[in-house]
Amino acid sequence: MSCTLTTGRSEPLCRDSIGGVKSVYLFSYVQYAYNLIEGVRGVNITSFPDNTYYKYEVTGGNFSESITNDDNGVSYSQSLTFTLFKQDLATTRELDLMQKIDLRYIVEFNNGDLKMGGVYNGARLDSYTINSGSSKGSLNGYSLTFSGEEEFASPFVSREIIDGFLLLEDGFNLLLENSGKIIL
Repeated sequence: MSCTLTTGRSEPLCRDSIGGVKSVYLFSYVQYAYNLIEGVRGVNITSFPDNTYYKYEVTGGNFSESITNDDNGVSYSQSLTFTLFKQDLATTRELDLMQKIDLRYIVEFNNGDLKMGGVYNGARLDSYTINSGSSKGSLNGYSLTFSGEEEFASPFVSREIIDGFLLLEDGFNLLLENSGKIIL
């Protein structure tokens, strides 16, 4: 493949970039035809089918993407980790259900940018740890790890995409759709 470089990059003089994850929006993975997901693959999404998604305000969130270029081509390994405080029965049950389905997610960074993971192949909840700590100041909650493999980088998403979804976040009682039915 013959490609040429098109631009360079200088380091910004103003170092006002803010790291970290503010919120995560989870929703069920549905295999859509490529033409229903509009934008430039691996760059941005300008139109996406309507969905119901579930917002998590997170602590200690991290999103990373590793690029591998080998004999099999280019692939992108996506990883999302975050912590949820306070254990409860409803959350434990929903996390158990979540392990059994494929997901997509949108990460909202502290600087306001949005990126989507699991766009074409889905992502999965690889593991979660229920922590109760050894002292009163220790974590009482959940540490979650999601991962996915994609052919394209995670694209940026415009705020208008999220505004078109149905948001369910009341009381942190997560609902997941299964065959068109909502599970309580």
